[in-house]
Amino acid sequence: MNRVARFIKSSAIYFAGNVLTKIISFFLLPLYTGYIAQADMGYYDLSTSYINIIVPVVCMDIWSGIMRYMFDFEEQEDKYKAIFNGCLIFCCSVLLYAVGTGVLGIITDIRYLLLIFLFGLFTMIQTVYTYVARGLGYNAIFAASGIVGSLVNSGSNIVMILVLNMRIESLYIALILGLLVQIIIMETKVKLIKHFSFKLFDWAMVKSMLRFSLPLSLNSACFWFLSSYNRVGISNTLGLEANGIYSIAAKFTYVLGLVSNCFSMAWQEMVYSMGNEKEDKDKLYSLASNYYLRFLMFGLVLLVPVVYVAFPILINPQYQDAFNLVPMYLFATVASIYSVFLGDIFGAEKKTGSIFTSTVAAAAVNVSLFHILVGFMGIQAANISLLCGFLVNIILRIVLLRKSIKITLNYKMLLGTTALFVVAFVVYLTQGMVANIAVFVIFLGIALFSFRDLLQKGLEVVKQKKAELKEKKQK
Repeated sequence: MNRVARFIKSSAIYFAGNVLTKIISFFLLPLYTGYIAQADMGYYDLSTSYINIIVPVVCMDIWSGIMRYMFDFEEQEDKYKAIFNGCLIFCCSVLLYAVGTGVLGIITDIRYLLLIFLFGLFTMIQTVYTYVARGLGYNAIFAASGIVGSLVNSGSNIVMILVLNMRIESLYIALILGLLVQIIIMETKVKLIKHFSFKLFDWAMVKSMLRFSLPLSLNSACFWFLSSYNRVGISNTLGLEANGIYSIAAKFTYVLGLVSNCFSMAWQEMVYSMGNEKEDKDKLYSLASNYYLRFLMFGLVLLVPVVYVAFPILINPQYQDAFNLVPMYLFATVASIYSVFLGDIFGAEKKTGSIFTSTVAAAAVNVSLFHILVGFMGIQAANISLLCGFLVNIILRIVLLRKSIKITLNYKMLLGTTALFVVAFVVYLTQGMVANIAVFVIFLGIALFSFRDLLQKGLEVVKQKKAELKEKKQK
C-alpha cells in the first residue's frame, strides 16, 4: 500500500474512532455545566493540567521514541525490540512517579490525590499502548478502544452524577475507568505483556532512545508553559471559578480536535515511516503543510458561527461568561495544532532538539504576555497570550525547518482565511442568529470552492471505483 493510500486509510479509521468519542464528550456539556460548580470544574481542570505536564516529563515522552524506533524495523516481531527497551525506560518513570506522589502526599494536603495519581498512572499506560498499537498497524483496535473507553467514561459519569449524586470525584473515576477499558482492549491485540522478554534488551538502543526522548521531555515541560500554564495563572490571579469558565470555553475546541487528531496521528505515522528516506520529502512536507493549514483555518471560520448557535443549547447559564472566550480560544487551538504538525517533521528527522528551542521561546512569550494583559483583559488575556505564543512557535519551527528542508507556505491563503476569521468573530460578538447562519453558509461555499481540486479528485476516484466494479460484474 502506497503512502497516500495508507494515510487516507489511517485517517478514516482515526476519524471513525474520534467522531463518537468527541461527540459523546461534547454533548455531556449540559450535564457538567448543570451539576458541577464553577470552582470544582476549575479545580478538576487545574489538576488535570498539572498531570498533563507531569506525565510526559516524568516519562520523557518515551512513547514517541518507541513508535519512531519501531519504524526502523520491517517485521512485526522485530518491532517488539524497540517496544521492550522503551518500556524498560517507562517502568523506571512509573516508579519515579509513584515515589514522587507518595512524598507529595506526606508533605502536602491535596484534594483527591489518590484519584489524581491513578488518573496520571493510567494515562501513562494508555498512552504507551496507543503508540504501540499504532506502530504495529493496529489502528482499528486503537480506534475501537477509544470508542468503548469513551462510552464507559460517559456512562459512568451519567450514573455517578445523576443516580449516585456524586460531583467532582465522578469526573476522575469515570476517566480512570475509561482509560482502564482502553488498555484492556488494546492488550488483547497488542499482547505487550506476552512479548515482554529480557532477551530483547539492547543497551545501545536504550541509550539511543533516551537521547531521542530527552529533548522531547524538556519540550513537553516548556510546551506546558505554552499550552497549559494559563490555567494556573487564571486560578492564581482570578480564582478557580474563572478557570472553570475558561475550561468550558476550552471544551468547544474538541470539535477541532475531532478531525485534526485523526489527520495528525496518520501524519505522524507517515513521516516517521519515511524518516530514513531522502527523496520527495520537501515536496510532500510543503504540500501537506499548506493543505493542512488551509483545512484548519476553514474549520475555524466555520466553527465560529456554529458555536454561536450551539452555545445556549449546550451550556448552563452559570457559565455564560465563557461565550466571548470561545472564538479566540479556537484560533489559538488552530495555531497549537499546526505547531504540533510541524513538530512531527522534526521527530521524523530525529532532530528533536530543534522542537525544544522553538517551544522555549514561545512559552516565554505566552507566560510574560499573560501576566502583562490579565490585569485589564481578564480571562481573555489567556487566549491572546496563547495565540501569540504559538505563532512564535510556528514561525521559529518554519525557520529551523528551512535550514534542511525546502518547505514553502501559501501566505495569500493564510491572510485570506485570517480575514474571514476576523469577519466571523465580529459577527459573532455583535450580530444575531440570522447573521451568523448567513456567515456559515457563505463561508462554507468559499471553503468548498477552495478545496475544489480535492473534491474533483475525490469524485474521479469514486467514478473509477464504480467503473471497476461495473467491469467486474460484466465479467
